[in-house]
Amino acid sequence: MVRDIARNALRCLTLLAAAAPAAAQTLTQPLGPKDCYILVAPSDAAVDAQPLSLSTLGVFAGQTLRMHGLGDMDNGPAGDTILSLIGVFSSDTVLLGPSVLHRVPGAIDAGADFVTSPTVSGGLATDIPEDFRVATAVQPEWFVEVPAGANYLFVGNHDSQWFDNSDPDGDLGVQLTVVATWKDVGGGLAGMAGVPGLTGSGLLLGGDAVTLSLAGARPNAGTFLFVGFSPLFAPFKGGTLVPHPDVLLGPFSTDATGHLVLPGVWPAGVPEMLTLWFQEWIQDPAGPAGFAASNGLTALTP
Repeated sequence: MVRDIARNALRCLTLLAAAAPAAAQTLTQPLGPKDCYILVAPSDAAVDAQPLSLSTLGVFAGQTLRMHGLGDMDNGPAGDTILSLIGVFSSDTVLLGPSVLHRVPGAIDAGADFVTSPTVSGGLATDIPEDFRVATAVQPEWFVEVPAGANYLFVGNHDSQWFDNSDPDGDLGVQLTVVATWKDVGGGLAGMAGVPGLTGSGLLLGGDAVTLSLAGARPNAGTFLFVGFSPLFAPFKGGTLVPHPDVLLGPFSTDATGHLVLPGVWPAGVPEMLTLWFQEWIQDPAGPAGFAASNGLTALTP
């Protein structure tokens, strides 16, 4: 029953957001085993990483990139088994010489900071504060939000000695795909267990799974999901109605632990760069007007 309601809600979103279908924006970029944007020891040799244009990919600040590493390379001692990619956003295409620590003068901080290793020769520092992981053999897929001011992305290998790197089968690369950006925008109203939490998951690409999950709500309580195409942030039942109430779905019911999961499949045809707003309201006598509310949640489509 819940799955059917969620599926109907997604169909309703498609009808209300009348626009031409949007294809997933993906760029596959081959990489060399010596591609590098960090400092290199004077006795070593690497190759300058090439800046990838974000406008070519059609990605803007605030959107999220799924970064997927492809293939592997040979770092000398370990054979053709190494996948260890890092990246940094930049405002421009400038990459300074290999003896300079901050080789990307237009670097813009994003993602979780990654600390690069000192050079094998001389133990020289290579780390800059703005870069992040792109892919590893253990975790070949990472996600990062594009920061304001970013126009280019440098992707390189993480290594501390470069002269012996090779790629015998030529399969090293990275695939970048614009995917959904989910954000908690606050506005919740506490009930018997505090402020319920609403989270979303899914890439918002046509045919992919999407899930809204509610936690910390009153057990076995009726709930209603508001969905909007714009924010409202209006006073409502002692709290704040975050979405404009374009769609009201329910009633649903939380389980004995105060959880509710609404799964579905994202429809094709939803336009790109569309922000959807979600909020759950839960029947709860501990609320000022008999209701508690989750945080507001937004989803920016790719």
